[in-house]
Amino acid sequence: MMHLMHGVSGIVRLLLLSSALVTVGCATATNITATVHDNPLQRVAQAAQEDWTVEQVDENTFHLRDVWPIHSFFALGYSASHVNLFYDTAAKELDLQYFFESYQLWLLFIPFSLDAEPGFVGVALKPIMNGQIEDILRWSGATLRSRRAVDRSQPFPQR
Repeated sequence: MMHLMHGVSGIVRLLLLSSALVTVGCATATNITATVHDNPLQRVAQAAQEDWTVEQVDENTFHLRDVWPIHSFFALGYSASHVNLFYDTAAKELDLQYFFESYQLWLLFIPFSLDAEPGFVGVALKPIMNGQIEDILRWSGATLRSRRAVDRSQPFPQR
């Protein structure tokens, strides 16, 4: 019986250590700045509404969310893509913040997020994530100006 309790204790420690290692520094997002000719948010919302939940914050700000049901099921949790869109009327720019967020049982439902930039963590998900970004840029008619990984704690949009 002592052997069994020691084994369970070791598994719990391993889960906590894995959780700490995976979640530390995993609150990142991809920030994109693109040039557009007019406010594309209504076009993006119209195209996205079939697969995404669309929330209009104000005339120039939208939030999109796309739940990943298969990933959620296999991860024993909840996973979704999130996109924050902001249209700067003066600069004729579209700012886009994209991240994948997941709450998983094996991480004790501590949330973590991933950006869509190249890297080892989330490598199997990144082609799908980048496909979603490409769709949004296509719907908006935007021309990419800059793209980078950022810490989600940074203010968005950055001005």
